[in-house]
Amino acid sequence: MEGNKITLSPLDMEAISLHDSNYINNKGAKLYDPETYLQSVEYYRLGAAMGNDQSISNLGYCYLYGRGIEPNTSLAIAYFKIAAMRSNVDAAYKLGDIYSREKWGVEDKERSLYYYSLAAELLMGDEWHNPTAIKYFDGLNRYPSLCYALGREMANGGSLNTDLKLAYQYLLRAEIGYKKAIEDGDDFYKASYEGVIKLLDDPQFDLIKMEEAFFGETDDDSDSFPDN
Repeated sequence: MEGNKITLSPLDMEAISLHDSNYINNKGAKLYDPETYLQSVEYYRLGAAMGNDQSISNLGYCYLYGRGIEPNTSLAIAYFKIAAMRSNVDAAYKLGDIYSREKWGVEDKERSLYYYSLAAELLMGDEWHNPTAIKYFDGLNRYPSLCYALGREMANGGSLNTDLKLAYQYLLRAEIGYKKAIEDGDDFYKASYEGVIKLLDDPQFDLIKMEEAFFGETDDDSDSFPDN
């Protein structure tokens, strides 16, 4: 392959014949770079045609940000909704993000909160509103922005039902996730990380911190609980 020209390899064809959509999606992810965005998009299209929900969600990102194709918010939302319907956490979160701001021209706070909650439910089931489950579910670390959004909206002044215990646990997960991402070189998360730290330092959480310290729950015991 040169530039944005794409020629499927024999192994690509083998993966397609075996309906290995994860291989095709991962190939697209490896090509997700300014020099090869269009190639990436074509692999995502193949993966989507094979029914891969992550490829469908990834196409949403490509249309939202114009990666190798013309930006199109309507198509981005459509792909995200299709992927969310197939239980894709990334897509549900991104819909929450899109509807949360004026940036995309479709701001709708109620829809935003719905999709943030849906993403959490897809990830954790009914346990998404259980503080203890959140504390020990390491899978949340992969979604720091979702955790930040939920923590912010469940804190005082947020738009979800106020629950400081839930908010605190989600913010702790956001802190862990952002810190790991920054250590891996994703510096664009620094502002969000600082926002999480600032919110965690807010006096509204002082009583919860005292309770956790009193009951000895501040130590990281997550290894004693299996990931769901």
